[in-house]
Amino acid sequence: MLLPPRCVLCGGRGQPPCLDLCRDCEADLPAARPAILSDHGPLRLSFAPYGYEPPLDHLVHALKYRGQLAVARVLGNLLGAQVESLGLQHDVDVLVPVPLHVARHAERGFNQSHEIARWAGRRLHRRIDPRLVERRRDTRPQVGLGSAERRTNLAGAFVAVAPVRRLRLALVDDVTTTGTTLQELGTVLLEAGASSVVAWCVGRAAAAKQVNSRCDTEEPSA
Repeated sequence: MLLPPRCVLCGGRGQPPCLDLCRDCEADLPAARPAILSDHGPLRLSFAPYGYEPPLDHLVHALKYRGQLAVARVLGNLLGAQVESLGLQHDVDVLVPVPLHVARHAERGFNQSHEIARWAGRRLHRRIDPRLVERRRDTRPQVGLGSAERRTNLAGAFVAVAPVRRLRLALVDDVTTTGTTLQELGTVLLEAGASSVVAWCVGRAAAAKQVNSRCDTEEPSA
């Protein structure tokens, strides 16, 4: 609160009151095409305002692999602002971060999806509840797997562990490509009684541009 915001990309002056991203760098963020996918399997809609390209990929990498938690505030506020501009929050009661397996959470020390959701929820005045669903099985990375293999890899990985009946839920993640993880989560939550499930991700990667590396994973929450 005492220091002026500082851009996490270029180091220049951020945007008041507390966005650590300058206007020029924000303008450089690539728009996703399309930003919204409706009736996406079990998901009522899937929303991602940005493409997973420079400089967004640098921000996601800085958060996930270098532990720069200040980036989560930037990404969460950006996502919240884009959701708010379209009024998508009006059909949502609770934000649900895509969960990490306990082993992966212990290794990383935090869940990047939860950190992003915290700031998006604050912006949108929506409750965050990471306790509704757990990742019980530590699945292998989705990169390089076909669609059938992806579904098999995630089968039984998630379990609803708290009441969700009649709740309108928004899954929050950093980046999605095929949406397999989000669809599996959506199925689990709908079967547990959720009224509806949507997905909000900061970015969407093109499946054709997947790179088999730690920096560019198909399911970035994994």
